[in-house]
Amino acid sequence: MAELVFARRFLRDVAEWEGASSPADVETLEGALAAIAANPSLPGRIPSFYDPTAPSYLYRAGTVLIHYRTGAADTVEFLNLFFRRP
Repeated sequence: MAELVFARRFLRDVAEWEGASSPADVETLEGALAAIAANPSLPGRIPSFYDPTAPSYLYRAGTVLIHYRTGAADTVEFLNLFFRRP
């Protein structure tokens, strides 16, 4: 399993999203984060083309979009959580 790094923005996004989410939504997000950690090359990921020098990816999990990148030595950094804001 990869070492996980959470950007501050990702943690803020999760805190905001979690307050308005159902337990099933939270479980879906947790499952997706675990799947990405186990296999960062997970089928279904899409290159974000945000920074070609540090490739990052988007992965949809239920109603959210997870933005992450892989680093050297089995590191996965979660950058943003995109979701519909009320």
